[in-house]
Amino acid sequence: MSAPERVHFGIVQVAAWRGGDAALASRLNTLGWELPALGRAWFGPQRIALCVQPHRWLLLDESRQSDVAARCSEAVAETGAVVDLSAARSAWRLHGAPARQSLAAGCRLDLAPAAFPIGQAAATTIAQVHATIVAEPESWLLLCSSSVTEHFAAWLHHVTDTARGNA
Repeated sequence: MSAPERVHFGIVQVAAWRGGDAALASRLNTLGWELPALGRAWFGPQRIALCVQPHRWLLLDESRQSDVAARCSEAVAETGAVVDLSAARSAWRLHGAPARQSLAAGCRLDLAPAAFPIGQAAATTIAQVHATIVAEPESWLLLCSSSVTEHFAAWLHHVTDTARGNA
C-alpha cells in the first residue's frame, strides 16, 4: 500500500429546500453533476458527488481552477442552498490492497467488499475523528474537518507505515 495521498478539491454542500430534490438535481445536471442516493457516490471526470445525509450532497471538484461554489450557486438559485466547504475539509486517498484492512483498524464500519462496495459512502468515526469515507473504484477517499487534519494525517501515515512493515 502506498502512503496516503493528500488531495485538494473544491468542495460544496448542496441542499434542496423542502420537496425540491428533483428540481435541485435537474439544475445541477445542467452542470454535469449527478446526485446519488443516500449512502452512495457518483464518479465523473475529476468530480465526485456523494450523499451521507438526507437531502444533502457533497460535490467535490478536483480541477485546479475550480469555481464550483460559484457555478453551483448560480445553477441552484432558489431551489436550495450551497455552502463552500473547500477550506473546511481535508481529503486523502489510500491506494493498494491493504488499504481496506488498515482503515478497518480505526473505523467502526464493516469495510468488507460485500458490506461496503465500490460507490458506497458513509459518515463515520475513524481514529476518533468524524470522517466521511468513500469506496472508489481504485482507492478509498477520506474526508475530515480541517481542524483535525494534523491528527488524522498522522494516524493515516501510522497505519499505512504499519501495513508496509515500516512501523
